[in-house]
Amino acid sequence: MLSQLIDTLTIFVEQLLVRFDTPGIVLIALLENLFPLTPSELIYPLAGKMAYDGNLSLTAIILAGVLGSVIGALLLYTLGHKMGETRTRGFVARYGVIKFWRITIDVFSLESYDRAVSQFEKHGGRIVLLARLMPFIHGVISIPAGVVRMNLWAFVIYTAIGSALWIAPTVLLGYFLGSQWETVLRLLDAYETLWYIVIVLAILYFVVKRLRQHRQSASDDTESSEHDLAIKAE
Repeated sequence: MLSQLIDTLTIFVEQLLVRFDTPGIVLIALLENLFPLTPSELIYPLAGKMAYDGNLSLTAIILAGVLGSVIGALLLYTLGHKMGETRTRGFVARYGVIKFWRITIDVFSLESYDRAVSQFEKHGGRIVLLARLMPFIHGVISIPAGVVRMNLWAFVIYTAIGSALWIAPTVLLGYFLGSQWETVLRLLDAYETLWYIVIVLAILYFVVKRLRQHRQSASDDTESSEHDLAIKAE
């Protein structure tokens, strides 16, 4: 079934690129940034294979992919910019706390938000660059960049570099492998799976850490109450 899906997507993308040429790549790259589930791991190696067949220009593919990625990132950056820190802080204050039964967990407190903003202000460029190489997060990272008002030109430059570092190798692999371009899909699937595992483990670590902090806080409150009662009894 998976092979049939790949074949169907391959035919669709190939027809799209044959009809619209590099503007089609710009459009796909833009959509891939706005909708992270768009299968970019299929698009770029296939485009490289089409360059191998002589249907597309190798340089034009990479430049078009970077251009579409930057345009998509700028749209999300604008969204974050419109939200601003005030609205974002209000959102965090309202939804950053989860209440379940008698347990209250600060999933993302205002203190955590302020620390994250501080880190982004100091290392925004490197954060954006690294995120462009990560599945799913590569588009979403543009929103916090807009929220903290990251320098626009710096954002564009780091986004373009990060996008090129992701797009160029996948296109070149598709080009050099030619008819065996689907081999790239297995490599990219393993790469993305590794990142997903890292992300899930990071989330689990964060949740466990928060639960322990909550239990420790509850324990400290109990001990403090018992101590106060003992003093009153004396």
